[in-house]
Order: sequence, then structure tokens, then C-alpha cells
Amino acid sequence: MIVPDARGGLRRYHLSGRQLLIGAIVVAVVAVLAAATPLLMLRGARLARSLASLQAERDDLAARADEIDASMRELRRRLDAFERRTSRLATLAGLDLPATAGQGQAIASEDLDTLRRAEMARGETDELLDRSRLLSRRLDTVEEVLGEQTDKLSRTPSILPVHGLIGSGFSWRRDPFTGRRQFHHGLDIAAPEGTPVYAPADGIVVKTERNGGYGRVLYISHGNALVTRYGHLHDYKVRPGQKVHRGEVIALVGNTGRSTAPHLHYEVLVGGKRVDPMKYVLEDVIY
Repeated sequence: MIVPDARGGLRRYHLSGRQLLIGAIVVAVVAVLAAATPLLMLRGARLARSLASLQAERDDLAARADEIDASMRELRRRLDAFERRTSRLATLAGLDLPATAGQGQAIASEDLDTLRRAEMARGETDELLDRSRLLSRRLDTVEEVLGEQTDKLSRTPSILPVHGLIGSGFSWRRDPFTGRRQFHHGLDIAAPEGTPVYAPADGIVVKTERNGGYGRVLYISHGNALVTRYGHLHDYKVRPGQKVHRGEVIALVGNTGRSTAPHLHYEVLVGGKRVDPMKYVLEDVIY
């Protein structure tokens, strides 16, 4: 029964037990939904924020993956350039080095998922590290060989020991004192007395002495059984046992010994045998 107010009429409704049960169930459901709605909305908001955070994180990871791709391509480009330079140096050193293995290809597909791209990046990183270690070992080998060759070149006579006019060379000539035909085993370079004489290569002064027709003479050992000899000197600027370097002043031009005018008599001996000094001169000279 429903009584609206004092003036309204009484209303009666007849409900069966089943209707009452259904109504109670409806009321209960509505009550539960009413009570759960705020919680569902709160949970939905949390899920939306989590989804937005995951989306932002995915976008950030994708951006980082792109950066890694670019870094890998740049690293591979630099390694390629490094290998080309190492190969050129190896060629200069007389070494025949094969190309490094595992060329691979940089990651560039944006269709791959982030996990797959990460796995590929890890694999390529390992490959590039192995390649860089191999190139580093090769460069050490090339530097060692070039260092040995550089040391050998620094000890090989390559310049004239004095600035002057070349007279007699390594050839037959008429002896200025006897007039007879005689082989001249060195190089005569005319220059004013006191003109500096320079070391044509690195070496060690082994002896200075007076030696008959050579006058004041100086010997420098350059290693590998190679010795240079300088005759008719006016004075010495180095002493036995002293290390000298290419271009360093070692003596002064003179007119001592069997000489008709100030000049330097220059010889190159290999294994005790005199050879043509001009074979070791790299600069252009005028006879």
C-alpha cells in the first residue's frame, strides 16, 4: 500500500513473491552498481593513465631504438674507414691482410617490434666489437712493421753530406797526382774549407783518425754492416761512441791528406765493400 499524502487516496498494489524477489534482486544490483561505479571509474582512470604511460614508454623506446640504429650505422661507417686506412698502411708495410669477416648490415627496419630490434642490436654490437678488436690487433702489427722499417730508413744514408759541387764520382778517372787511370771508390764534393759536413743518416761514430791519403777521416756505423767514411776533414764535431742523427753536423770540410783543394771524400761501405754513394742519395744533385 502507498499513501501519497494526507489528501491523496490510498493506493494498493498486489505483488507476488516472485515479483518481490525480482524487485529485490534489481534493487540489490542497482545498489551494487551505484556503489561500484566510483571504484570502476577510478580503476578506469588508473588503467587509462597506465596505458598512456606504456604508450609513452613504447614511443620513447622506439625513439631510442632509432638512435641506436643511427649510432650503429655511424660506428660501422667509421670501422669501414678505419679498415681502409689500416689496409693502406699494411700495403705500405708490405703486408697482405684480408678484409675482416662479419660485414653484416645495420638495423633499419621500423616494422620490427622493439624486443626484436633490441636482440638484433645486441648481436650487431657483439659483431662490431669483435671486428674492432681484430682491426686493433692488425693496426698493432702494421705499426710494429712500419716502426722497424722507419728505423731502418732513418739509418740508411739518403742525402749528400755536404753542400757543394760534385767532382769525381764512383768511377774510373785519371789520378791527379800520378796521371794514371785509377778507379775512384767514393764521391768527391768540392766546398770551401770549414763548410759543415752533415750525417746522411742516423748512426754511431765508430772512429776518427789520421789515415794517410785520407787525411783526417771519420767513420759512422749505421747498422746492418753499413758504414760511411768521410775524408780530408778540417775538424771533427763529434767523438767516437756518439750517436748522430740525419742532418746533424759531424765535421768540417778540409784539405788534409792527399788532396789538391778543399773537398770532402765520401764513401759508403756495405759489409766492408765500397759501393756507389749515389745509389743512396734521394735528392737531386748536379755533377
